[in-house]
Amino acid sequence: MFGNALYGIALPFQIIELGGTSAQLGTGFAIFFAAQLIVSLFGGAIVDRVPRRNVILASDITSGAVVGAVATLGILGVLRIPHLYIASAFFGVASSFYAPAMTAILPELIPQDVLVAGNSLRSLASQSARVLGPVLGGLLVTKSGPPVAFALDSGTFVFSFAVFFLAHPARREPSPVLPLVLQIKRGIRFALSVHWIWVSIVGFAVVNAFYLASFSVALPLLVVRDLRGGAETFGFIGAASGIGSVAGSLLIGNVHVPRLGVAMYLVNVLLGFALMGFGLAPFLPVVLIASFAFGAGLIVANSLWETAIQRYVPGELIGRVSSVDSFGSYLVGPAAPFVAVFIIGRSGPGTVFLLGIRPSGYAFRSQARRRTSLLTAALGGPFARVARRSTPTNSDDQTRCRDSKEVGRSGRDLEPKYRDPTCL
Repeated sequence: MFGNALYGIALPFQIIELGGTSAQLGTGFAIFFAAQLIVSLFGGAIVDRVPRRNVILASDITSGAVVGAVATLGILGVLRIPHLYIASAFFGVASSFYAPAMTAILPELIPQDVLVAGNSLRSLASQSARVLGPVLGGLLVTKSGPPVAFALDSGTFVFSFAVFFLAHPARREPSPVLPLVLQIKRGIRFALSVHWIWVSIVGFAVVNAFYLASFSVALPLLVVRDLRGGAETFGFIGAASGIGSVAGSLLIGNVHVPRLGVAMYLVNVLLGFALMGFGLAPFLPVVLIASFAFGAGLIVANSLWETAIQRYVPGELIGRVSSVDSFGSYLVGPAAPFVAVFIIGRSGPGTVFLLGIRPSGYAFRSQARRRTSLLTAALGGPFARVARRSTPTNSDDQTRCRDSKEVGRSGRDLEPKYRDPTCL
């Protein structure tokens, strides 16, 4: 995350420094999301076929080489915007493998009963880097130029490679070797068969479109045009988000959440209000507070979601379900930067943030309107209180739930466990 924070500061200001327009800035991010979508489903299937550690190692070493090449071109003075487009496409592909691999490997490293704490600790470590990363990135870009920040980012990938090279997760029983397309279909079929998964992904697709539009294009232009700042100001805003993420990680790691889904949906509504804060007034203190609140809320929501996936999806399917999540949640990602460019051309960058509350509120209201059986299905699984009753009403319930869980783990018939909330 430290390197990602450096890259996130350097990239937009490198494009601006090369004379890029808001449309070119949006194009770079659109290419990233398009590349991510194209291979995301294949990435998850491959992650479930091979050791997750090997996927992470390959992603780290190749990513380090690519960003190192960008840094070299920049230092030599021959870097051009198309080079950055190529790098964006590569990182979109790499993230499609790296993200599901990281989500899937965590249950192999820590016990199931401390997954929430484990996710929060992982978030705490990564988000702590986001506090220093943006500040250092802003200073490096301002004092030495974006290529130096790219070079340091390349070094972080080498460090990450060394850490995972020395890590030795527990040996995982390999899944049956099936055709890749068939594995992808199994992941999609499972995600669509479990209501709380696909309903959440649809909601994420709505809100993520505005998040991507806001932070990929609108925020750099808000800093330059409205706040009259530069890379340093952009870095301080990123650091405020990092501090908020640390606070959110500490909070969610020390609070018992009995109903994961309800809490996650409520936090997403609060994220919409935090997003509005960026566009309320062109004053840096207001933006810093909004950035802090958004960072805290986002890490809480993500930790709850990842915990639900890790806890209630069979281990051999986590990579594929995570890829389905990524594909669906960012399905409109490639169009989001261009939407931001259109809105900014009409009303300015602040308007993009002010619109953020609408999709967040809509996504939550769509859940609140679901009643009776659909609500139970959508929020049942991990999103219902684990023990609505202290004990089942009779021995038949105990046998049914036990058998359902055993069948789910065997992979022969996964649906009953996830459709019957009384078994969770």
